[in-house]
Amino acid sequence: MYIDRSTSASSASEGFPFYPDHIPEELLPGNVWVCCDIDKVPMVADARDRRAKSSDSSTWRSYEAAEEAYAARWHAGIGRVIVAREGLVGVDLDDCRSPETGALTPRASEILEALASYSEVSPSGAGVKVWVRADLARSYVKSGVEVYSRGRYFTVTGQILTQYSGGVEERTEELRGVLAQEFPRQKRRRRSVEAPRVPIIGTRLDLGSFLYAAGVSDLSEVGDDAAEVKYQILCPWIDEHTTNPESGTFVGQYTNGALFFYCYHAHCRHRKWRDFRRAVDLRSRLGSFTEVNVSYGR
Repeated sequence: MYIDRSTSASSASEGFPFYPDHIPEELLPGNVWVCCDIDKVPMVADARDRRAKSSDSSTWRSYEAAEEAYAARWHAGIGRVIVAREGLVGVDLDDCRSPETGALTPRASEILEALASYSEVSPSGAGVKVWVRADLARSYVKSGVEVYSRGRYFTVTGQILTQYSGGVEERTEELRGVLAQEFPRQKRRRRSVEAPRVPIIGTRLDLGSFLYAAGVSDLSEVGDDAAEVKYQILCPWIDEHTTNPESGTFVGQYTNGALFFYCYHAHCRHRKWRDFRRAVDLRSRLGSFTEVNVSYGR
């Protein structure tokens, strides 16, 4: 169905602002769109009460279907899925903008000026989402700054920041510069966990998205020669630690996709990735946010 995109702002009942004429043409093609409820839970566009998943393409629809459902007031907003190997990256900056004045924090301004790509105000009015074209192997997540290469959907408002490009620009080098500032790797090498030698079969999990969806906080990236990425975290069993309770707990991912959890405290030495995953209780929440891995490594 054709929908006239030349209209100004639309609004569903109790929904988010939406300016369809501002959405870049390069984001529109393909069945990569979902809707969302007022809590930003992703929903299948042409169904009133069926949840969508960023790991399940059968729950995605066309842009036209999503906009039509929003206009019919079936859902509070619409969003686009960030698809693996598509070359699109989404950058989410939280709590960086005043909803009343539009003023940005100095760091947010630096990031937005460096990327100089399509940028729009998030539904809350307090954040900004940026779309760029970039070659990025994995996602990076921390409080206030989230960078996704796959396994996530972004709500789309079309409420653009006009001082930046209205299109999705190629920004691989610029994004690497932002990541180097926001996610620096420590020079000091920590004790490595030996990588498994057996191949890992199954869908690769995006560890950064996984930890974000699990609500794992107070994490910091650390260096490890054996791992592709490694984080120091607060142990889920920290109450069992008797000495240095906030140190010595790591979770990470090897280049072949295998995942590991390791805690150096005596009470946790037997615990591996499977135990960690059970402890953070992801089963009811994970599917809507990230890809699910069918094999767990160590």
